[in-house]
Amino acid sequence: MDRSLLPLALLALSPLACAAGDGTEVATRDAGAAPRDTGAARDTGLRRDAPSVVDRPPVAMDAPPAAMDVPPVAVDRPAAMDVPPVFVDRPAPVDLGAPVDLGRDSGSITLGDAWSPERDAGDPTPRDVDRVLGGAPSDSASRFGGADDTARAPSIVYPEDGTVLPPNLTGFEVHFRPGAGNDLFEVSLRGDRGALRVFTRCTAVADGCVLGLDEPAYAELARVAQPSGDVALTVRATSAAGGGVGRSAARSLGVTNFDVRGGLYYWAASSGTINRYEFGRAGARTEPFLRGDPINCVGCHVLSRDGSRIMAGRFIPAPSATRIFDVTTRAPLSPDYGANFGTFSPDVRWLLTSDGNRLALRDPVHGNEVPGLAPGTAGSHPDWARGGRSAVFSRPRTSFPIFGTPGHNGPADLFTIPWGGASFGAAATLVRADGTRNNNYYPSYSPDDAWVLFNRAEGNSNHNVDAQLWVVPAGGGSPTRLARADLADSMGNSWPKWAPFVQRFHGEPLMWFTFSSRRDYGLRLRQQSREPAMRTTQLWMAAFRPGRVATAEASTPAFWLPFQSLSEGNHIAQWAEQVQRQGCTSDRDCVQAERCLPISTGAVAVYRCVVP
Repeated sequence: MDRSLLPLALLALSPLACAAGDGTEVATRDAGAAPRDTGAARDTGLRRDAPSVVDRPPVAMDAPPAAMDVPPVAVDRPAAMDVPPVFVDRPAPVDLGAPVDLGRDSGSITLGDAWSPERDAGDPTPRDVDRVLGGAPSDSASRFGGADDTARAPSIVYPEDGTVLPPNLTGFEVHFRPGAGNDLFEVSLRGDRGALRVFTRCTAVADGCVLGLDEPAYAELARVAQPSGDVALTVRATSAAGGGVGRSAARSLGVTNFDVRGGLYYWAASSGTINRYEFGRAGARTEPFLRGDPINCVGCHVLSRDGSRIMAGRFIPAPSATRIFDVTTRAPLSPDYGANFGTFSPDVRWLLTSDGNRLALRDPVHGNEVPGLAPGTAGSHPDWARGGRSAVFSRPRTSFPIFGTPGHNGPADLFTIPWGGASFGAAATLVRADGTRNNNYYPSYSPDDAWVLFNRAEGNSNHNVDAQLWVVPAGGGSPTRLARADLADSMGNSWPKWAPFVQRFHGEPLMWFTFSSRRDYGLRLRQQSREPAMRTTQLWMAAFRPGRVATAEASTPAFWLPFQSLSEGNHIAQWAEQVQRQGCTSDRDCVQAERCLPISTGAVAVYRCVVP
């Protein structure tokens, strides 16, 4: 094939192209659904038990300026990563040429760290709290005195029974079908410290009702759940004019007593943009971080664990034209190089990349290849252990394509490769391909380095509707399917990645993970009757409990992440331990749409550029 025509061919074929695959997705909200712009969702509550200022590198977030919108690229070559730095009057960017010292930069603050004390010392007084929402009568509680009537029983649709939630999940919803003859509802969430009872009319979505918990209501849910974290969810229904009362079957939920913290960066396919959301910050919302367009899109990306750098690629991933950026300033640090996947070493001294064909060890500032890895080492989807002692990657047994691609066919094995501080050693098999579902790919080390989360599928690894979620001990052993998080076959559960911190729940370790899925979201997104390629991909989150790996309870049912938009496909959720922001003394130091605001809770105000 004429090399000048290759990008055109790839544009037509690649499912990861922004104009293909999920790039053509449209909103699938059912008739009757209330308009929902979840991109503007925000946490209006107070920061819980906010830590004192922690010294870290400068922090940054939020929408880039217009100058970062890269123009369309001629199709006779891969798209260039020409995203210039913002030319505004600001302090000079941090020099990232040397390794970043995470404890001595006095001009920094950590917003998304994992510091969150248990809530047992908060408000232990048992009490029931009633909330009246959705236009329900103020005396709604008195209207449920009728006799039990099973014919009027409502039914809960979402969340699933056994779902475990964090205590800072802004935008959480309960979906239910109303039952016959009902127009007034009591949604009860009962825990150790009483019950939260919400009385509401039906906010109609499709053939049911949706109740969204605002920040005060969800904070009350987090309170009543403690100390055990166990919550019973029921819905009662009646007529406001009086009559019998129907009751749903109860569903058991869990609410942990540690906030989720960290920065989540994900690809919004149809807009070709990398968005970012910061867990654990009051007023957080989804904001564009690197912009693209449907052709010259930003797609494949990876963050350093400390959140200081991002590797991002543009255009068709075959391979993408990729650069390294300083997260705080969004300034590019490297020229273009070809890569689809990558992983930074924990100390951000090294970068291991893959073009979908071979692995390469690079300088994380300039992007050039450096010694330390045997030339021609085949592999894809690398991930560096948090402790820095090894990396894991996928390698198909059949030959790779001539050019790098975003996916590969099975059979494919998982390998680990030891790191000696300046070079990698010999690779060792972690998971061998077996059976018909023999493509093992996209591995990810858990935050304690004890487990590797990965995808398994039959067929190609790129956007496969057959993809399942599996986990294996990092030191070797038998893989376990995360069946409760998977839900069912043909859900397209792809791009799994761990949240950065280990928590505890019910006296045992718990680790959150995210993934993309084409499943239904309760009543708001119902799409299983569609062809798989026409289903909207959304971000979901579930918990892994390593102490139960030998049982069906190793994972919990997943919940939908409320900050994302239902109108486009969302993929490749990548985590960082904190979101880093630009330091400032006035609004002139900040990019468009940001303001210089105090964000510290200590005696000395610390100012950073944020979107108000």
